[in-house]
Amino acid sequence: MGRRPDTQGSKNAIVPAARCGGTLATVNEATIRTLLVDGDLMVGEFICPPGDSRWLGENDIGEGFHVVYPWTPVHIARRAMPALVATPNHAVLYPPRLRFHRRYLSGEGDHCLFVILSPALRDALIPHGDEPRLSDPVLAPTLWLGQRLFAEYLRRPDHDPVVAAGIVRELVRQTLSPASPPAPAMPVGTAVQRSQELMASATERLHPLDRLARETHYSPYHLLRAFHTCTGYTVHQYHLQLRLRRSVDLVLAGVPLADIAFGLGFQGHSHFTSRFRRAFGWTPSALREIVEDGAAVPLLLADLIVAA
Repeated sequence: MGRRPDTQGSKNAIVPAARCGGTLATVNEATIRTLLVDGDLMVGEFICPPGDSRWLGENDIGEGFHVVYPWTPVHIARRAMPALVATPNHAVLYPPRLRFHRRYLSGEGDHCLFVILSPALRDALIPHGDEPRLSDPVLAPTLWLGQRLFAEYLRRPDHDPVVAAGIVRELVRQTLSPASPPAPAMPVGTAVQRSQELMASATERLHPLDRLARETHYSPYHLLRAFHTCTGYTVHQYHLQLRLRRSVDLVLAGVPLADIAFGLGFQGHSHFTSRFRRAFGWTPSALREIVEDGAAVPLLLADLIVAA
């Protein structure tokens, strides 16, 4: 991401510095969509295609503590912090003024939801002095789905801002909760990052462990151990969650479920539906109906976020 809105004046207020109209000016320009501003936080959506100039140089996150929920895979090299492969499987945390370089891993570039916290809200959610030691949290499937559907809810012209403000606070609280297991605060080895990139940049392909081991020049045993230690996932869990979380966009877009299953490497419609329901608690078709109707989305969001 590039510059973000600044936090100014009262420590409880966030003032967005820029708003965009919600559509890309050209195919090569990034868009920041402000979805919600409520006193001590701001919620926005960031879309950055591969042709944007932000990929060419160093970026500045701006003021405010950022909690970012990636929807597409991006390699992030944060100054004075470990580099990482950002995917939908983890939230990514950015202290104020952090500078970083990015490298896209798919033709979609960078697409994410972000929440900017005021200093007061950050201090309420993060114990004083713990910020430098924070690790990027593992996102449980229901929590990830909750933030994804929350963005859909905020796009609706009839959304309730008061309800939305309560939902996003609980979303961030759950994301930063000690009960949400963080990825260990340690440098991720090149073998693990390479494995993550292979899976994230070709989500639709199956990646057998022996092939990943050959690509990363690790033994399968050592790769399994290093991967779980560094990411909080087994290799199988990591790739399965990437495929399922990618499928949510396709489900919401109305793509036939059989096509989604085939395109993401599942054995068939029923296998995909079973895996989807096991991860998220809803079948793809039921989730699609709820989101299209809209009325029950706030209750679904509350269930998903609390369940995490």
